[in-house]
Amino acid sequence: MKTPSHNIRTNSTLQLIAVFALLLALFGSSGCQNPSPPRLTAEDRRSDVEFLAQWARDYHPCVEVASKARGLPDHEELLPKYMDLAEQAETNEAFLQVVWGYFTLIAASGHGYLLPEDMLLTYMRDSRRRGTKGLSDIPWAQFREAAYWAKLHKRSHAHAPFRINREGEDYFTGEDWSSKGKRIPGGSQIIRINGMSCSEYRDYLKRETALRYVAGDADRYTEPLLVMNEGPGFRGWDVSFRLPDGSECDRFVPRREGWYKDRSRFMNWRKENCECVELSNEVGYVRIKLMIDEYRESDRGKIRRFLEKSQGRYKKLIIDLRHNRGGSTFYTDDNLIRPFLNEPLAYKLISGVKRKFLEDDLFFVRSGCGFPLGAWETAINEVPPPEGFDPNRWIFYEINREVHPLKRYVFDGDVYVLMDQRSASATETYLDAVKRTGLATLVGQRSSGALGGYVIAPVVRLPASGMICRMEADLDVNPDGSFNELVGVRPDVELPPCPLPNRADRETLLKDAWIKAVIKGLSTPG
Repeated sequence: MKTPSHNIRTNSTLQLIAVFALLLALFGSSGCQNPSPPRLTAEDRRSDVEFLAQWARDYHPCVEVASKARGLPDHEELLPKYMDLAEQAETNEAFLQVVWGYFTLIAASGHGYLLPEDMLLTYMRDSRRRGTKGLSDIPWAQFREAAYWAKLHKRSHAHAPFRINREGEDYFTGEDWSSKGKRIPGGSQIIRINGMSCSEYRDYLKRETALRYVAGDADRYTEPLLVMNEGPGFRGWDVSFRLPDGSECDRFVPRREGWYKDRSRFMNWRKENCECVELSNEVGYVRIKLMIDEYRESDRGKIRRFLEKSQGRYKKLIIDLRHNRGGSTFYTDDNLIRPFLNEPLAYKLISGVKRKFLEDDLFFVRSGCGFPLGAWETAINEVPPPEGFDPNRWIFYEINREVHPLKRYVFDGDVYVLMDQRSASATETYLDAVKRTGLATLVGQRSSGALGGYVIAPVVRLPASGMICRMEADLDVNPDGSFNELVGVRPDVELPPCPLPNRADRETLLKDAWIKAVIKGLSTPG
């Protein structure tokens, strides 16, 4: 007789074998070698850019809306220019910059990014399991092409070995950094880069680096300031700092390849995903870094034990979701909604897609109206499109949700959720639910505008080059009639921008401006 532990070991072994097989298919039997550079003709390059435009025309819900509402250029008008740029590109690096530049306009709202290398295996596995049209039929060997472009895209970006916070037009170090035996304290102002002021350097980046191809808003990409690999032989930046004591210090800052990964102790991924801190006898604090489904039960247990220990004395609970880029809505429902309920919580959302998206069956469909019923969806009904949307091209649905209680946390006070412009995807789905139901008070800055809506953003492969990217598929309507992909979720109480704390301990957190505002007495909107 097979025991449960035997089954667990067998399943684990099978998973390891499956992962090894995928890696073998992705990188070849000789190991994780770098994939060979694709050889593309001028026509190949033109066709990939044209394919992007056609995909947006047929399926992307945001391109026309963003153009009208945000004043962005029309992607159709820019198509000839970018096809010509692609045709003239002399290297794969130059071609990638052109594609990325055009892609930034099409994917300016909602989910939109070239799939990074560490996500390729996940998507390959999930698409095979689900049979997702458009990806599951791609031969595994072709993922090596995607890995090539992912590596190339990563090399075009760079970052400093420390966090950078922007406050208006000024930039400050987010944590201590040491160089040549001298400590550059966190909070030091960056006053010059390579002899230029910060604004002059941003203009330089937009003029001389890959940012010159960005068709949308290039400013959003200069937010971290030290963000681009400036070309062959580039090693880093000559930076002038103004220290907190008023003195100035010049240092060479070596560049790191790729995108910045927050290394502050506040976001330390070697620690647990969820951190709980007692700020006072009446205020508890919970920090969640990502809505990771595999941590759902352990994080819920940690929050439950933390609140049980308080014996119900907390009058306020602060849930900090700043920089939380999302993950699983099962995590948010089971950890941040259901344990706070005494009775079922019902609310409605409205989401729309282009009809051609459903007609071409780009995503798995289970329900009769075209959307899959989720765990808490009770009904999905077609409703008239918002004003200005052609019903022959668009279809909108009202989605009814009813979330049922789970064993309640020992807490009967007010919940305050800290959010910022890096709160996104499944995190925004939670923020949207809070906004609709009044379950908590949202505090801070508006969210990213990448709601993990009803249709998961599909993965798209460019046919000639093999690049794989992810783009939005649905347009989600906020309670006030605005569109999430354009404005995000707005907080109930908006506060001035605030740097993320460096660490999640009581002393540091009590200095945070947003946390101090909550403790001093933000009132729940009534």
